[in-house]
Order: sequence, then C-alpha cells, then structure tokens
Amino acid sequence: MAWLNVIFQIKNLIIYLRFTLNSFLEIFLQIQIPYYFRIRILPLSIHVVSVLFCMLLTTAVIAQDSLEIADDDDSYINPDRTSDLFQSDKRVESHRKYMFGIGYGLHPVIILAPALSAGMYWDPMVIGVEISDSEHLGIWEKERRENLGSSRLSGETQYLKWFYWENFYLMFAREHRSAKIWSITYNREGQGKAMFDMFLNTTVVSLGTGLLRFNDIGFLAIDILRFSFLQNQSVQINEHGETWSDISGSRIKLDQNINERSEKWLNWLDSPTGFIVTFGVHF
Repeated sequence: MAWLNVIFQIKNLIIYLRFTLNSFLEIFLQIQIPYYFRIRILPLSIHVVSVLFCMLLTTAVIAQDSLEIADDDDSYINPDRTSDLFQSDKRVESHRKYMFGIGYGLHPVIILAPALSAGMYWDPMVIGVEISDSEHLGIWEKERRENLGSSRLSGETQYLKWFYWENFYLMFAREHRSAKIWSITYNREGQGKAMFDMFLNTTVVSLGTGLLRFNDIGFLAIDILRFSFLQNQSVQINEHGETWSDISGSRIKLDQNINERSEKWLNWLDSPTGFIVTFGVHF
C-alpha cells in the first residue's frame, strides 16, 4: 500500500509540474525580449523544472518511506512521529547559517550574467547581496556581441527575505542595474553618420515572494516573482562625432534615434523579474 501511495504522489506531481511549466511558458512568451533569448531560455526552463521534479520526487518518496509501519494491519500512525515529519519547527538545524550560491533566471541583467550571491540566514530571515557582471561572469558572449555590439551589463542587489510560512518568504530588495554600450552607430546614406556610447543606470526597489529549502549542505531558492518600483534612472551619451548637422543641416533625426534607444534600454532595465533560481552551499 505504501508504494501505491508513492506512485499516486508521483502522478500528481507530474501533472502539477506540467501545468506549472505551461503557465510559465505562456507568461514568458508575452515578455518582450529578443527572439534568440527565448530560443536559449526555453530549453533551460525545461531543465530547471526537471531538476525541481527530481528534488520533489525524492522528498515524496523519502517522506512516504518514513511513514511506513512494520505491521500493515495497524490502523493508525504514531501522531508524534507524523508531527515531527510534517510540522518541523526548523528549516535547518542551526538558526544561523552563512550562504553562498549562484543564481539564474528571467532578469534583465542576470539573463546574460548569472548572479553570485552571499547571505546570512538568521531565523526567520535571510540578509544578503547579489552581484552580476557580464564582463566577468557572462554567458552567450557571441550572441550578445552580435546583437548588442561591445557592451557590458552589471547589477547589484541588497535583499531581505522574511519567512512568513514554513519555506515561503517575502522579499524586499534594492537593485542597481546598469548597461554600457559602446560604438553605437546611426548612419543614413545621404543624410549623415554618427557614432556614440550610451551609459544607463537604473535603481529600483523590488517586492516579491519565493521559496527556499535547505538540505544537509546546500540550499535551493526560487524567487517566483519580483515587482520593481523605479527610484531613479540616468542616461549618459558620449558622442564620437556626427555629420548629420553638416549634410542634412539638422540633427533632429539623430536625437530622436538616441532618445528612442535610451527609452528602450531604460524600459528593459526597469522590467519586473521572476523565476530566479539560486542554488549553493551553507555552513
């Protein structure tokens, strides 16, 4: 009977994860990000869900095995044993732990530069920082250079995670996101040419929710969703030269192009984030 219950739990878990993945993909496809990012991220999201499935499956099997009793004819389970298994008052043995990990997910900076995180768990909260930099820990370098040219994306986040129920937490964060793009050109034959650099900085306050679980030596945290609220933003343009003023007699179109590019980048940096998976070790 115990193994029949395990099989039943596995079936329910597969159905749940299938609908979860479908819902995630529907939301993801509505986000306005470059097409090549979607092609790269979709296989990754499937792998992530597979890893979560294996972890949850292992938990279900171990929990069921722990509830097995010696005599199948017994009509009850020890209440104290059941309470210890399902209502443990500890997320981890110690009330204070140091945590180091690496995270990746749907984030305007982290999507190109996985974040290194360091924090301290002090029941019932986690305080820490995340740092990401495409120059030192970037991925998809070839695609980034082909589509963005010479560029660098970086971010720094200070966060507080407060557990409100078992392994679920509320997250409060202050994020600084920046993008530097060099040697941008805007050339039109017979009208003019221009080359400039663009440096953008955005500071946002984020509010979100997530899930964190510990094991013997490691942890897995998932920021399910982060809503961002803009605090301030700035754009700096360094021009290397332009001929629009001389050839066309006006640089209105050049200024419009610079403003449009700036708005798109600022909207990108200010976008909400979610499904950021962080795994690492604690001690």
